[in-house]
Formats: sequence, C-alpha cells, structure tokens
Amino acid sequence: MIVDQINNSPFVTKEFLDLVIQLNSSSDSDLQHDLFSIKDGTLCNSGSRDYIDYRPNFNLTFKSLKDLNCKKVSLDSMHFDQIKEITKLYPENSLKISKQDQVVNLMLPKSYEEYLAALPRKKRHELKRKKVRFQEKYPQAVLRESKDSEIFESFITLHKTSDGDKGNFMNDEVTAFFSSLLTMDGWKIYYLEVDNAIAACCFVYEDEVGSYLYNSSKNNTFNEVNPGIIIIDKIIEQLISKEFTFFDFLKGTERYKFDLGGISTQLYDIEITL
Repeated sequence: MIVDQINNSPFVTKEFLDLVIQLNSSSDSDLQHDLFSIKDGTLCNSGSRDYIDYRPNFNLTFKSLKDLNCKKVSLDSMHFDQIKEITKLYPENSLKISKQDQVVNLMLPKSYEEYLAALPRKKRHELKRKKVRFQEKYPQAVLRESKDSEIFESFITLHKTSDGDKGNFMNDEVTAFFSSLLTMDGWKIYYLEVDNAIAACCFVYEDEVGSYLYNSSKNNTFNEVNPGIIIIDKIIEQLISKEFTFFDFLKGTERYKFDLGGISTQLYDIEITL
C-alpha cells in the first residue's frame, strides 16, 4: 500500500524536514509546529516541495489551528487517502483541492521473471535488448552500494555533468544537503561499476521492505549502453531477490519510470480557509 510507503518514508520525519528547512533559507523566519510551519497566519508543510516527495498526515482540528492563530492551511503533495481524512475534519465549502505532482511506484513481484513478464511486450523487448547490448560490451559490470565519501564525490561529479537544470541543481548547498542525508540510517548510493569506472549512480533511501529513488546521475561516456536504465534494472532484480515489496521512483513522470513498469499516483494540494 502506497499509504504505508508514505508513512514509512524519510520525508515525513523531523530529521529530514529539518535538513530541508536549513537548505531553504526562506523558511528560517517561519514558526515551527511539529512537522509544519506557520507564516503570516498560514499553516503549511515544512520545507520546499522540490526536495520532499511525500508529506506527513494532517489531523489538526479547527480549534487547534485557531489556538495557533492560523487563518488558513496550505498543504502540498498529499495522497488521496490523506485528503479524504482532511475532508472529514472540515466542511466542503472551506476546502480547495487541486491536482499537482505525481509519483511513480513499482510493486515488486515474487520473482524477476514475473517482473519481466508483467511488462508490456514492447517495453519488455526493449529492456531485454538494452540488457543484452550492455552485457555484451561490459560483461564484468557489477552493481555495488556504498556510503563512502569517495563514491559520494563520484555521484556529485557525474550529477554536475547532466544537461539543463539537473546539471545546475547540485550547487554547494545542495551537495552539503545530500552529504548530510548520506550520514543518516537508510540512505546509500547504488553504483554501477564498469572496468574500474562508475557508469551510473542512484541515491536512495531503503527500509526493510522497499527502496525510494531520490536522485541519480550517470557517466555520459556510457550513454550508448543506457547506464541509467541498466542500473535501475539491476537494483530491481536485487530487491526482488531480497523479497522487497516495492521500488518507489518518487515524484516526476519521466518516461524511463514507465518503461520499467512504474505506475503513477496523483498527489494533491489542498487549501483550507478557516
């Protein structure tokens, strides 16, 4: 159940939210209440939605908000089940709900063969073609995982070589944020090692049952063999062998997520006028 993935994700913990608040300096003056922020009479989610894929449950009553001198509530990135719980607390005419981000999730079957069989025929054929091409050229490639600083530096360096906004994203402040994440339990980097080089990296959070893909980078010199697709396929295969139940691609509807079997779920923003 994706609701369990939300509640067990790192994004709804104070530890994670505090890091994002530090990163987003505009939040420095906000008052904090539990996992939420209050600014100019509006209670909202703590931290920028650009760094946070899921949000904590909201169950503050009308009286609680009045005691906090709030006139409005503005929440983002909420799952439908979370929205349903909010509608039980507030009258319909006080709510404004809009569709915004989507997350993409993959529920893992009992075997890798079942995973491949469940893919649409064209996508299964295309994945097998890419895997064969990669294997023929780099038969010694290995999927590894690490929390070491050396691997982290490789992840950052490769990230900065990305095209467009992604390449500009990893400034010094964001790098420090990711470095802090990596020191926390559950966070690690998967990397695809090819002939003593790193072809691709995935920065993930993992618990006992699943993995959340928070960010990724790849070595452009390997682009002809699709290292970004290959590393995720290898991660999925390994997770299935460990009897994990899900691989969460998180926010964004990039094509590769659907090519690998992901299914999208709508998230919502909600405003409550008090």
